[in-house]
Amino acid sequence: MIDLSSCFKPPSQNGIIKMNNEFLGGLTLKKWIWIVITIVIAASVGGYAYARHSQNEKLYNDSMQRASLQISNKNYIAAETSFTNALKRKPSDKKATRLLSQTQNYMAANDSFSDRDYNSAKDGYQSVVDTRNGNETLKDRSKGKLSTIKTIQGNLKKYNKIYNQALNETGEGNYTQSNSTLDKILSDQTAKQSYYKSILNKAKQLRSKNNASLSGNTTTTPSSSSSTNEFESSTSNSSTQNNPNVAPNSSDSLTSSEKKAANAYKGSNEFTVNPKKNRINGQQITESQVNSARKEISAAEVDSNAMSDQDIKNIIKGAHDNHETIGQYVKARYK
Repeated sequence: MIDLSSCFKPPSQNGIIKMNNEFLGGLTLKKWIWIVITIVIAASVGGYAYARHSQNEKLYNDSMQRASLQISNKNYIAAETSFTNALKRKPSDKKATRLLSQTQNYMAANDSFSDRDYNSAKDGYQSVVDTRNGNETLKDRSKGKLSTIKTIQGNLKKYNKIYNQALNETGEGNYTQSNSTLDKILSDQTAKQSYYKSILNKAKQLRSKNNASLSGNTTTTPSSSSSTNEFESSTSNSSTQNNPNVAPNSSDSLTSSEKKAANAYKGSNEFTVNPKKNRINGQQITESQVNSARKEISAAEVDSNAMSDQDIKNIIKGAHDNHETIGQYVKARYK
């Protein structure tokens, strides 16, 4: 008979150990392979996120530096755009928001100054100076403007006092004395600056009338009631002076039923809107900002004359909330 036991000889103890080691070694190798793959994937994802964050941070810093440079170069609109771009990289960033608001306040104050609205300009420049951790260049320039406004208003007060005295003398028929009084304005080199153009022209016109009366070419005597106090008009806060869209008070022309309906009106307009909706960073939107925004809206080829002050304030707030300039905001929504 054939002995089959030799064909089914069980493996030796050493053979079993060797097989187990090979099996376990295979498992260990696979485990390490997956660990390495996991590490590579994690590193790739982390590296991408870090690279994206670094790129975003770089673009933010570039925009902020560019804005600062534009302010130094007095390119305020470009600075406004750069701050807006920085906010696109870091929405709600306090520093960019603060500097953007400060820049816009300075621009609005400049517009008021150019319009000879010195009271609004003074308020605007003061808000720039009061900005905590704001741009120091804007603060220094605002301080200079505030000093200039103080000088201008002081001179306007002096010149108007002289003019009114001369006007009274003309009204009394003292034409020679009136001319002598007017010389205090006409011979003053400071009065020839552009800030005083209006009062200087009035002084020249009154002198011409005095000379005409002295030469006997006219019997018309200027009335003191024709005097217009330029200092008062330059420091007036009347909205009808600064906003061509505000109509004079017409309540006297309303019928009793119209007045009753007006009093019963419960809607929301620029007079009934919640004041909190007209605030940016806790500060009320000023008349100076409204006037400046109107110019930017018109420059964007949108009819600002068809908008109320509240419409303008809504645009200012909307542009701020969307991190856009006034021009960008209205072009996207009103054209």
